[in-house]
Amino acid sequence: MSFSNVLQILVGGLTMGSVYALVALGFHIIYNGTRAINFAQGEQVVLGGVIALSCMSTLKLPLPLAFFLTLIIGGVIGYFYERLAIRPNLETSELSIIISSIAVAIILQNSIAVIWEKDPMYFPPFTKGGSLEFMGAYMLRQSLWIMGITAASVVALDRFFHQTLLGKAILASANNSEAARLVGISPFRMVSCSFILSGCLGAIAGSIVAPLTFAGGPLGTMIAIKGFAGGILGGLSSSRGVVLGALLLGILEFFIATFISEGYRDAIAIFILLIALMLKPEGLFAQE
Repeated sequence: MSFSNVLQILVGGLTMGSVYALVALGFHIIYNGTRAINFAQGEQVVLGGVIALSCMSTLKLPLPLAFFLTLIIGGVIGYFYERLAIRPNLETSELSIIISSIAVAIILQNSIAVIWEKDPMYFPPFTKGGSLEFMGAYMLRQSLWIMGITAASVVALDRFFHQTLLGKAILASANNSEAARLVGISPFRMVSCSFILSGCLGAIAGSIVAPLTFAGGPLGTMIAIKGFAGGILGGLSSSRGVVLGALLLGILEFFIATFISEGYRDAIAIFILLIALMLKPEGLFAQE
């Protein structure tokens, strides 16, 4: 196989892996704050795509303003999601939170089908024009947007958590909620902030991937599985781990589709998830 073919696979893998990374980060943030899995993360991604499309088609907003408004709406939805469905269960058990997240996922899925359409809708690419050639490999212009926005989001989140008081408070509450409470940090408020961030990440992922996968439709469940699988592969307790795991999953997915069959592309995520849980449940890049 030529170098250009390998590069082509890497480009495709990193493109989808970047989307999985944003979804995995959403899982990571909620897991750190509640020790539970947010099964509504995939539907939040779908919601981000259809909201962005509505902002452009119905409200006639330019792409940058539509993207920014979608980000805000995603955060607001995350806030109300936490206050209405998660907050009453925070002091019960992780199972209650998981069940609540499944209920919210079903509500969002059906709401999207009722308000918008059941079938995927066309979402125009961020930049018009054909593919770009690089060393014999072809790259969609949208791929550059996806990888660039994901990289910027990861850097912004890292700086937020390590260079701002609110970010440090969220980390402190996630590490030891009792100690955080003793120094005046409200764990409830930090969990609320975590859901706002998770909602924003879902909005970003939905907006940037929609030009490749279309907006709406049955995307939520599969993209949630792949984001979760990437997070487990890298280590759900580590922000850098989930990003690396998601990127690795995206690359593996494209290699499997190229060398074995396109039909196994979706199955590889579930297979990797099972293998990771059996052999190394803490993840390949988990923090010690």
